[in-house]
Amino acid sequence: MLASSSICFITLVLKRMRKGIQVTFSISIHKIVTLSIAIGTASILIASMVMLGFKAEIKKKLVSFAGHFEITKYNSAPYALTSLHTGQVKGLMLNLPREIKKMTAFVQKPMLIHTKTDVEGVGCKGLDPMIAHTELEDYLIAGRLPNLSEAGYQNELVISSHLAQKLSIQLGDRVGVYTIHPTVRFRKLKIVGIYCTYLQEIDAHLTFCDMRLMQRLNNWAPAIVNGYEIFLKKGVSPTKALKEKMLSFIERDLQLTSTEQKYARLYDWLAIIQKNTLIFIVFILLIAGFTMVATVMIQLMERSYMVGILKALGAHAWQINLIMLCNSLRTLFGGMVYGNILGLAVCFVQYYYRCISLEPTLYYMHYVPIYWNWKVILFSNLLIVGTICMVLYFAIALLKQKTILEAFMESSL
Repeated sequence: MLASSSICFITLVLKRMRKGIQVTFSISIHKIVTLSIAIGTASILIASMVMLGFKAEIKKKLVSFAGHFEITKYNSAPYALTSLHTGQVKGLMLNLPREIKKMTAFVQKPMLIHTKTDVEGVGCKGLDPMIAHTELEDYLIAGRLPNLSEAGYQNELVISSHLAQKLSIQLGDRVGVYTIHPTVRFRKLKIVGIYCTYLQEIDAHLTFCDMRLMQRLNNWAPAIVNGYEIFLKKGVSPTKALKEKMLSFIERDLQLTSTEQKYARLYDWLAIIQKNTLIFIVFILLIAGFTMVATVMIQLMERSYMVGILKALGAHAWQINLIMLCNSLRTLFGGMVYGNILGLAVCFVQYYYRCISLEPTLYYMHYVPIYWNWKVILFSNLLIVGTICMVLYFAIALLKQKTILEAFMESSL
């Protein structure tokens, strides 16, 4: 009964305050705070979705070109001639964990691309003809991947737009390539595709051809390869437990390297972006919290008569605190509604129209990426509400009748 009467009392006071806001100075403060909360909410939403967009796009590129894990001979250097037999990973193939989407063999070796005017050293990765390579097709800007469906190997090559521009190569051109090990060999390859990732670690060095051509140049049997790339299913993370599980099915002289280990510099860059975004969000939350506290202070100063009357009527301190908290939350939720509309609208426009562009050499992509995830949107809103409610609760709790409230009442007499 007491709780019900308290709720009715608080509701009545809040209704009177809502009606009175139209004729008091607090209407200006209300608008300013609502705008501040809206901008803060929109900023947090945009920052979170952009940061996650960068992580998703960079990881997608790296995984598309190197898989989630790579199986190679232990301590083998990049483009080394160390080889393994397919039988060495037979245990993993027969006991393939359900998290794995596919395993694809590869053969890679260094070679020189020779044109009429230039010579460039690159790495060439041979693609497994038994597996579809749909991930790579997403980054083709011209042409196609090497034709792997024919019975024999094809003298075809896919290069990056960076190398094509550097060597003045166009789609359909034939270039000479030299390989050194085990002996010097020369081949004429046709450029059938050009890709672009804006990642220097890939674009500046990596080309693709038929794996059977690489095996031919190495004098290897079809069962001899440099290693295997492992692709996980969508939504599966490359955890340590999964890595240990896969290691138990392969021979001891083989190593399992994650993409994060292979491209540590790019993952460090992503970690810096994430750290900067979190710092930005913390500052936004602090500013929003202090803004709301200042609003409560102004409301108390303006409504000192009301506070005095409520105390004279026997209202408890917790009831006055709750009234001020609920009144502030109304402003908070109003600002958050506008902020969500603004933030989601900006993200929607950027996602579909890519209005904001970037310098690819600095950010590894030519536009600001947006990652849509309703869990992120929900978590961002809960974070804002939780943080500001906590700040407001402690701030209002400090305004006890023996301190600031009494000062307000005395100043009104």
